[in-house]
Amino acid sequence: MRAVSKMVLSSAVGLLLTSVVLPALAEKIVVGQSVELSGQATGKEGMQGAQLFFNWINSNQGGVNGRKIELITYDDQRDPQKTKENTLKLIKEDRAVALLGYRSTPTVQAVLPLLEKNKIPLVAPFSGSQSLYKPMHPYVFNLRASYQDEAAKMVESLALMQIKNIAILYQDDAFGKDGLAGFEMHLAARKLNASVIAKYDRKDLNVDAAVASIMAANPAAVLMACTPSACADFIKKVKTAGRLPQFMMLSNVNSEEFFTSLGKHGRGVGVVQVMPAPRNIGVPVVREFQHALKAASNPPPVTSAVLEGFIAAKLLTEGLRRSGANLSSQRLVTALETMSDFDLGGITLQYGSGQHMGSNFVEMSIVDQNGKMMR
Repeated sequence: MRAVSKMVLSSAVGLLLTSVVLPALAEKIVVGQSVELSGQATGKEGMQGAQLFFNWINSNQGGVNGRKIELITYDDQRDPQKTKENTLKLIKEDRAVALLGYRSTPTVQAVLPLLEKNKIPLVAPFSGSQSLYKPMHPYVFNLRASYQDEAAKMVESLALMQIKNIAILYQDDAFGKDGLAGFEMHLAARKLNASVIAKYDRKDLNVDAAVASIMAANPAAVLMACTPSACADFIKKVKTAGRLPQFMMLSNVNSEEFFTSLGKHGRGVGVVQVMPAPRNIGVPVVREFQHALKAASNPPPVTSAVLEGFIAAKLLTEGLRRSGANLSSQRLVTALETMSDFDLGGITLQYGSGQHMGSNFVEMSIVDQNGKMMR
């Protein structure tokens, strides 16, 4: 599946042979993306947010440096091998100058060698894996806070509620293990231990054994590092059995589809947020987001994932602007590294030649009785 936003641009380009370089008369800037479009909605919503920004900037400002921006997105079905194939196609055939908003820790990790080999930046991956932060990868520019930061906020919230009987559910892969490591580290810092730790297999997403194990411990809270469908299945099964622990999840589940899937079981569920509330117009970038939504002929849902995609596209566009007319992927890397303490409109970035951390914004939210997020 290929989702394409059509846009047009013009200006001269440098001849750096170490990275993707646009032809001198190129009419557009191509940005590439490989995410899951056919399954869970988070990747699709991130893509919709990025497309919303690019459409808006193309319509109102003619793109950047005289060229419109085209987003080409391929469906990878969250399969790392397919992600690698898509990435090579984006670089070699579509001539993408940058990659944007890849989703899922295993798929992002799969393309890291390709970034370095082709000297092309991946901006704002939808993953908070510690492997993308430390050690710093020269071609990964993070936007969101790390899962370790999220885990710290979750444990802090439980400590404030004086909850000590805590269980952990994690997906048995790189993403889940990263979340597990963060939970255990921050619990230990507060002299706490999980009463039970349960996992499930990423291949079949069967949480039945984890449900039985965690219910046997009767915890007051469950810290969760799981995909949206597995998280929803787990919560429904535990609540249907009559147990009501405080569920707390990492930000990867944020999508309209996920909260809708919970239905009546969503009330009181806690989810970490790494972006401002998408309706909080007191934040400048959210005001921009709302203006773009109103201008769109077919606006996407108003969710945190859509807003994150919008902000990611704004971040990349600023990097493109700073790269100037002679655009190449290597010039873009250098331009992004000039964005030290740069305010995207309520989201402050920390970039430099030795720093690609991005934002450290983290807060907890709770799902209300209508399936909406309360901050």
